[in-house]
Amino acid sequence: MSSECYTAITFAPVQGFIEKSRKLRDLYGSSFLLSYLAESICKAAPQHNCQVISPALINVTQGTPNQIILKGLFDKELAREVLNQAWLVISETCREWIETHVHDCGMYYWRRDWQSWGKYTWEFFWGKGTTISAAREAVNDAKRSRDWTATNWMWESSTLSGADGVAWPGMGKGNPKNTNRHQQKLDIVKFYQSLSCKLGEAFISAANLTIAPNELAESIKKYGEIFVDSDEELSIPEMVKRLITHKAITAKIVENIKLRDNVESNRPHRLNIFAEELNPIGFIDISRQKNKDRKPNQPPAEQYWTGWFQGDGDRMGELLQRLSQNPVTEPDELKKFSKAMMDWGEDEFKPKIKNAGGRVVYAGGDDFMGVFYRLPGQTLPNKKFTPLTGQECVHWFASKFPAIWNQHGQEITVSVGLVWAAPNVPQRDVLQHCRLAEKSAKDNGKDRIAIRILFNGGTHIEWVCPWWFLPVLEHYQDRDDHTLDSLNEPPDGNKIKPNWTHIYNDVATLEARHAFHGNTKIAESLFEIYFPKCRDWIHRDNWWVDCYEDGLRTGILGHEKDAKKDVTELFNEWFINLAKVGFHLCR
Repeated sequence: MSSECYTAITFAPVQGFIEKSRKLRDLYGSSFLLSYLAESICKAAPQHNCQVISPALINVTQGTPNQIILKGLFDKELAREVLNQAWLVISETCREWIETHVHDCGMYYWRRDWQSWGKYTWEFFWGKGTTISAAREAVNDAKRSRDWTATNWMWESSTLSGADGVAWPGMGKGNPKNTNRHQQKLDIVKFYQSLSCKLGEAFISAANLTIAPNELAESIKKYGEIFVDSDEELSIPEMVKRLITHKAITAKIVENIKLRDNVESNRPHRLNIFAEELNPIGFIDISRQKNKDRKPNQPPAEQYWTGWFQGDGDRMGELLQRLSQNPVTEPDELKKFSKAMMDWGEDEFKPKIKNAGGRVVYAGGDDFMGVFYRLPGQTLPNKKFTPLTGQECVHWFASKFPAIWNQHGQEITVSVGLVWAAPNVPQRDVLQHCRLAEKSAKDNGKDRIAIRILFNGGTHIEWVCPWWFLPVLEHYQDRDDHTLDSLNEPPDGNKIKPNWTHIYNDVATLEARHAFHGNTKIAESLFEIYFPKCRDWIHRDNWWVDCYEDGLRTGILGHEKDAKKDVTELFNEWFINLAKVGFHLCR
C-alpha cells in the first residue's frame, strides 16, 4: 500500500461571488479576493511539510484557481483557519477604516454582522487520499454533504435580500419589527453619501493630487463615486470587493497583513500592485448610470455596447482521468499542465487582450473571463473616436484567438461564450448570460464559440459555431456583391459594408411561411447564395454534421450522436440564427 498522501482543498462560492457584481471594479475585486484566498493556502502549505502540485504558479494578481492539490497532509482545521484568517484581515480592515473615517452617521452597531461574515462567507471543502484522484473524490464527497452554516440573509446582493442585508452603521440594532423604515432609509442614504465623500478625500490624499480649492468639492464627489455611488446600497461582501480597490485602504490591509505575519519588507505587495492597476486616473470603468447627473439642458450621454466573454477548457475531466491512470507520474504531469496553463494566462492571454483594447478579469489556468469595450477617454490623441462594434470582437476571436490558445501546447480545446451586450443591461445579467453562453458552446459540441446578442429588455439571440468556421461571418456577400475586402484586417468604417438586411429579410419571410420545415434545401441554397466563398469548405454530403475525417475539426453541429434534435431541424436553426446574429453584429 502506498505511503504517499495527497490533500485536495477548495472553497465556495466562486462563480456566484464573481457574478454578483455591479461594476467592472467589483469584478476585479472579487477575482483578486478569490486568488488571494487560494494563494494564502498555497503559501501556508510548505510550512506544514506539504508541496503545492496545483496551481503551479501563485504569484498572479487574478487567476489562481480555487482548487488546490497538495502533496502531503495539510490538516483540515489548520487549512480552514488559514482561509478564514486571510479573509478576516481584509474584511476587518475595511470595517475599521470606515469606522475611523466616517463619523457623522451615529453609533456603529454592525460589528456582530461583520464578524458573522468573517466566519461564514466561505464554504470550505477538504479531502485526502493516497492518490490525487482519491483526494479529489473525497472533496466531491464533502461537497455533497455541505455542512456549511450560513448567515441569516442571502449574501449575494443587498438589492435582492432586502434592508437586512444593507451594510450601514445601524444594521443589527434592536428588533427589526420596531424599526422606522422611513428613518432607516434616510440614515442609509446619509451613510453612503458620507462614505463616498470620505473615499474621495482619501484617494486624493493617497494619490497626492493637487486640486484647486474651487474644484475640490467636485473632485471629491467624482473620485468618491468611482468607488461607491452615494445612492448605492451594498451588502458587506459587496462593500469589501469595492474597498480593496482603494489605495488608502489597500495600504492599511497590507500593513495589517505584515503585522500579522511578522514580516518586514519594502517590496510592493500584490494588493498594492492590484490597487494601482485600478487607479481611477488610468482605469476607465464602464458606468451603467451615465445620465444620472445630467443637467436639464445637457444632452444625454452616449451609451455603448460591450463585448463580454467567458471561456473554459473542454473535457478537463477526461484529461485528469488520463493523468490519474499512472499515479507515479500523475503529480509531475499535473504540475506541468498547471504551469503551462497559468503561464499561458499570465504571459500570453492577458497581454494579447490588452493589446486588443480589452481587459482580462481573471485567467485561472484553462478558465478565463474578460471584456472588450472602448470609451471616448480611451481614444488616442488626434484620433477620432469610433465606438467598438460587435464585428470587431468576433473578428478578434476568429483571426487571433485560436493561435493564442494553442500557445500553451496542451492537448485540450476550449469553448467560449461571447455576449454582445446593450448598454442598459445590468452587469449581473450580463455575467449570467456569459456563463450560459459558455455552457451553450459546450452543450453544442465543444471546441467552439457561442455568440449571444443581449438586448436592453433582457431578450437575446444566439448562434454557436466551431472555431474553424467562425470566419464565415466575414465571407458574407449581399445581393449587390458587397463583401469585406480582407479577412485579415478589421472592417474599415469608410468602406461600403455588405448589407446584412438582405439575408435577414429573406430568412424572416421564409421562416414566417414555414419554408424551412422538414428539409435543409432552402437553408443550404441561401447559404450558397450569401456565402459563395465558403463553397470550398463543403467537402461532402451532410457537411454540417459529425466530425471531419481528420478528427481535428468538428462539424458545425458537433457530433451527430450527441444531437438532441433532428439534424435537419438543428441545421435550419443554425442557419436562421446565423442570419439574425450576423445582422445585429455586422450591420
